[in-house]
Amino acid sequence: MKQFEFVVQDAMGIHARSAGDMAAAAKQFTSLIKLKKEEKEADLKDPLAIMRLAIKQEERVIISAAGEDENQAIQQLKDLIEKIGLNKSR
Repeated sequence: MKQFEFVVQDAMGIHARSAGDMAAAAKQFTSLIKLKKEEKEADLKDPLAIMRLAIKQEERVIISAAGEDENQAIQQLKDLIEKIGLNKSR
């Protein structure tokens, strides 16, 4: 299993568009991909499950992937999250 953690930088938190973008990217992989906030967890391939986590700006989240394409999944999701402004490189 591979994972990465980040603090949401977008002022709107994880909203419908970003949830949809992440779900679309995650669906390209066979790995089980999860988004975790504190003790709550959602399937990253399900945009409604992502929205139910109600992730706001400055909250810390973890994305994990387990499966044969976990490395590619994590790298693509890292790139996407930076591209859509949820996490910015410092």
